[in-house]
Amino acid sequence: MRAPDPSELTFARGTMLAWDPPAPRPGAPALVLLHGAACGAWVWSEGFAGRLAACGHAVFAPGFTAARNGAPAGLADYAADARAAIESLHRRVVLVGHSLGGLVAQRVLDAPEVAGLALLAPAPPEGLAWANWRLAMADPPLWRAVARMTEPGGAAGEAAVLRRALFGPAMPEALALHHVSRMGGESRVALLEAQAPQPVPPAWSLGKPAVVFGGRRDPLVPPDAVVRTAAWHAAPFALLDGMGHAMMLDMGWERLADRLAAWLEESFT
Repeated sequence: MRAPDPSELTFARGTMLAWDPPAPRPGAPALVLLHGAACGAWVWSEGFAGRLAACGHAVFAPGFTAARNGAPAGLADYAADARAAIESLHRRVVLVGHSLGGLVAQRVLDAPEVAGLALLAPAPPEGLAWANWRLAMADPPLWRAVARMTEPGGAAGEAAVLRRALFGPAMPEALALHHVSRMGGESRVALLEAQAPQPVPPAWSLGKPAVVFGGRRDPLVPPDAVVRTAAWHAAPFALLDGMGHAMMLDMGWERLADRLAAWLEESFT
């Protein structure tokens, strides 16, 4: 079945992409996809969201507004964006968060409309300071390249360095560079706040199922951080081979989407 094309919707704090399922699965929750730093809702439109919609889910991907009233946005602003998007849908949802968006998803897990949580290479509840310090010690060029991603066009200027962290070795160079060229620009305030421990409720304490996926060799959110995030939520986890940090864009994203769809069917049937 052909994956649907997205439409664009507006809500109180911004816009989001939306995919209607060709054959809705009875009882299936809607999915709200929250993107990571230096990206936008476009990261889900390269096939990942469409494949989930083809599995019977209505899928929505809001963007975060990096500045409000002339000032850089903080994580509370991103959480407010996510809550406004969720509330506008008037239905039960499962949050799917990647990287910084995974941290935002964890912060809004207590919203009454949220039925569950799926995290992809998520920034952990403990914050990113430890992972960031290790990256600075182990790979200074990559650490500097990641820091420059907060600047408009910063990712494109560091494309060769970022490629090896964001994508696995099977990723064609031209496609990797195309994706990196679209990245860049992020609120430094939100990233600075993400270094510190976060007010994240454990999913088990709210009675909401969760699952965590990470890359086995991801230098940005390393495997031990993935495991600790899963332990915090009492959630199953999987460490995937051959994929970089930007796993929804990497080679093998279909396998990841199908594993997520299988978890959704098991947890919400």
